[in-house]
Amino acid sequence: MSEKISISIPRELYERLERYLKEKQIVDRSKIFQIAIRNFLDENEGSDTFVYGIINLVYDENASEVTKFQHEHEDKIISVMHIHVGNECIEALAVKGKKRDLVELTAKLSQLRGVKKVRFIVSTPET
Repeated sequence: MSEKISISIPRELYERLERYLKEKQIVDRSKIFQIAIRNFLDENEGSDTFVYGIINLVYDENASEVTKFQHEHEDKIISVMHIHVGNECIEALAVKGKKRDLVELTAKLSQLRGVKKVRFIVSTPET
């Protein structure tokens, strides 16, 4: 069973979506919103489920708090890929743990000085 809802979005966002749908020949606009909502909830809704995932992080190269923070959370961060792009650092942190703890970890990372972008992607639950 489906529920119909109405949403408001800025005109510019609407136009970008329409161009994308036309370019990709996608006719089911609702499917796009369903995917976006599932991804949002997956990234932000905590649970006690044990998961593996990636935290994508972009920060200023002088953000010294990031490395210290990572060392303080070695129980959840299992691997780090680090690259330099100009004066920024981009990292992919492979993480594991209870989903709610990883959502909280992501939120705390986003508050560190010099951090520009953080996104948590749940890859898979533990099997």
